[in-house]
Amino acid sequence: HIGHSGLLAIASGLHQCKRLESVRIKDIGLEEEDEGHPALAVFLWALPRLQNLDLGLNHIGEGGLKVLLPVLQKCDQLRSLKMFSIGLTSDGHSMPLLVTIFLCLPLLDTINIGFNDIEDRGLEQLAPALEQCSRLTSLCLWGIGLQSSQSILTISHLLCQLGSLKDLNVSVNDCGGSEHDDTLCAAVKSHPSLECIQLPESVCSDVLSVLKRHAADPTTTLVKCTSLTT
Repeated sequence: HIGHSGLLAIASGLHQCKRLESVRIKDIGLEEEDEGHPALAVFLWALPRLQNLDLGLNHIGEGGLKVLLPVLQKCDQLRSLKMFSIGLTSDGHSMPLLVTIFLCLPLLDTINIGFNDIEDRGLEQLAPALEQCSRLTSLCLWGIGLQSSQSILTISHLLCQLGSLKDLNVSVNDCGGSEHDDTLCAAVKSHPSLECIQLPESVCSDVLSVLKRHAADPTTTLVKCTSLTT
């Protein structure tokens, strides 16, 4: 954990690496209330070719995301954005900030916002922006606090809109086992590119049985469907 002081120490030197395409600043001990985010913003601002960014396991929160917003909007070559467990919640302005970021990054093919307290209402806010990410191939919504069956409909609609998606992870949520599981099954079966979907345990068995029948048709491709326990 290099934290704020360590990041400040390296930022002045690394900002000269203008050809750097990948930055992994994962679990370095940043906290929302410290002063590391301006240093991180200065560092990222100097990387016009940045394509892959991993900020996971730092408590960036809404305050840090506000500081990083201008530089993330500038990273128009970004293809992979990983923000796993960075302290975002559905309260306040975290979701509108994420919406703004997603809409400004047309080349995104990988998004990981797992293990943030996004919840059902947050996913509802994010869905229209995620639908605009037409190149998205991997989306991780692992453990984001989904509990409503309405979220199954939202996920189904995302599948219908994101034809390039290959890998979807919505496991470790508690939103399955409802009448909407059939809608999800239909979306999975008709998807042109999906290769793997990881689902809440409560819906996984039903979807697996449908897909098993689906796979019996030699003209179809079996989608790997798992839950956390499979």
